Amino acid sequence: MAPQTSFNNLKVLEPLVPGSSEKGQITQEVVKHGGLGILTAAIFLAGEMAGSGVLALPAAMIGTGGWLGLALIFLFTANAGFSGTRLGLCWIMLEERYEEFRGEVRDPYPAIAEKAVGRWGRIASVVAISLTLYGGGCVFIVLIAQLLGSLIGSAGFQLSLCVWMVIVAICLTPLTWMGT
Repeated sequence: MAPQTSFNNLKVLEPLVPGSSEKGQITQEVVKHGGLGILTAAIFLAGEMAGSGVLALPAAMIGTGGWLGLALIFLFTANAGFSGTRLGLCWIMLEERYEEFRGEVRDPYPAIAEKAVGRWGRIASVVAISLTLYGGGCVFIVLIAQLLGSLIGSAGFQLSLCVWMVIVAICLTPLTWMGT
């Protein structure tokens, strides 16, 4: 049984999608089946953006006064989900227009940015991704250090948060040297 096309809802993109007919249907030769769909990409992106934020949710709720923090969490999660759908559509357009993107691509966001605005888009995308990953890693180091400090502190061994952060970073660094 052949998989069905899940791209029938792209009528807004008709002028932009090569291979689309006048009725808004995309021909079978252009669309590759399999891989991530728009909904899956949106869920993954929303989970990535909201995932680490959920870990800091209690402190954020207290800091913003409760209901405002909750509203902001829903707003940012919806924003990440919407961005995920747009990135999914951009990736579909890239796969349809350029043969080299129909297989596995290790850097999809910089590829989208480069095709959209040129070389500076790729550079800006790589910088943004690197800063996001660095910031997320720092958040996780702080959270792990707080957890270890409270666990081991309850056993009577007291160290400052900064010392625990250095210990966690030293322990995690060799893991980053392994392959993917």
